[in-house]
Order: sequence, then C-alpha cells, then structure tokens
Amino acid sequence: MTTSSQNQTASYAEVPRSYYDIVVAVFVGLLLISGVTATKLFEGPTIPGFSDWFYGGGPLIFDGGAFLFPLSYVVGDIMTEVYGWKRARRAIWTGLAMTFLAAVTYRIVSMTHAVEGFEAWDGVLAPVTRITIAGLAGYLAGNMLNSFVVVRLKQRAGENNVAARLIGSTIVGEFVDTLIFCTIAFAGTISTMELTNYTVTGYVYKCLVELCVVPLTLQVIKFLKRVEPSYGR
Repeated sequence: MTTSSQNQTASYAEVPRSYYDIVVAVFVGLLLISGVTATKLFEGPTIPGFSDWFYGGGPLIFDGGAFLFPLSYVVGDIMTEVYGWKRARRAIWTGLAMTFLAAVTYRIVSMTHAVEGFEAWDGVLAPVTRITIAGLAGYLAGNMLNSFVVVRLKQRAGENNVAARLIGSTIVGEFVDTLIFCTIAFAGTISTMELTNYTVTGYVYKCLVELCVVPLTLQVIKFLKRVEPSYGR
C-alpha cells in the first residue's frame, strides 16, 4: 500500500474499556438539571415536632434540586471509591465548567428581545445566574471535600468499611455545600426564619436520601470494581 493510500485510511483514537465516561455523564447531567430546578422553592410537609421546633409549626421548605441533586453526591462517592481522587477531581471540574457555561448561556439568551409569547422564559431562567454562582461555590467546596474524605478514609481502611466512608463523606460534604449554597442563593430574598428552615431542611433531607440509598450504592460499587479491568492494579 502506498503512503498516499495509508494517509487516506480512516483513523480513530482508542478508548479503554471502562464505565468511567458513563459515570461522569450521569454526574454532570444531574448537576445541570439540578441547577435549573433549584430556582424554585416550594413548601413540603409539616412534620409535628420537627416543624414546631425549627419553624413555628410551618411547612418545610425545599427547592426543586431536592429531587436529583442528592444523587450527584451518590455518584460522586461511587466515582471516588472506584476511580480515585484524580479521576473524581477531573469529573468535578468538568461539571463546574459545564454548569458555568449553562449559566452564561442562560444570561445571554435572557438579554435578547423575546418574540411575543416567550417573555416568561426570561423570568424563569434569568435568576439561574445567582443560583448557579451559589451552586458553583457550594458544589466545588462540598464535592471536593466529599471526595477528599472518601479517599483519606479509604487510605486508612483499604477495601473495608466502605459504607462508613460513604456516610461520613456525605455528612461533611453536604453540610458545607448546603450552607454555602443556601446563603449565597437566597440570603436577602427570603426571611431569616425561611432561610433557616430551607437550610436545615435541605441538609437533613439530602443526608437522609443518601443514607437510604447506601445499600444500592454499595452494590453499584461492587459491580464496577468487578467489571473494571484496571481496578486494583
């Protein structure tokens, strides 16, 4: 075969067999969806005792990110446990960049003159800019800390006590994330009582969600450790 023929042959880069790209895609997708849905606050149930203690008997306050955002920490735990600190950081920075790009795009689009009937779009997504800034700050601090705790505990325990490090990292990471996000996102726009309600409710709720799915998380981790060709090398 001539050199000219060889140059015309289609070539592709090889991708090692791994589930890492799927995990990262799910992780980033959860962040982008939660970044938009978090702009809406809504009233949840009133829990006797808990509501009386914190909020004078009023309903608990959530944001729309409550549906999916806790799962981003679950995926982050899985990613760190299986793929390590370096790969987890790469995914976290990728998510940060895509979330920032989304916020900038929303802002640019909201500055354009809407065709009649599409004005409501600006009112819905324009506030995403402040939410995104809050989300980026909380997300970066919380997820980095979450992954760091997983790695440090794993260095001490090896393959033992996986559940303990998942729970410990969640308690620490979610606390920092929730405190930063709620303060930046809604301080000054809602009352102090509502902000306290929203912050405490969000933290407790997200921790409970992640605790409830720990058995499933452990099964996913076991599966990935078993099927990843390079794990343990």
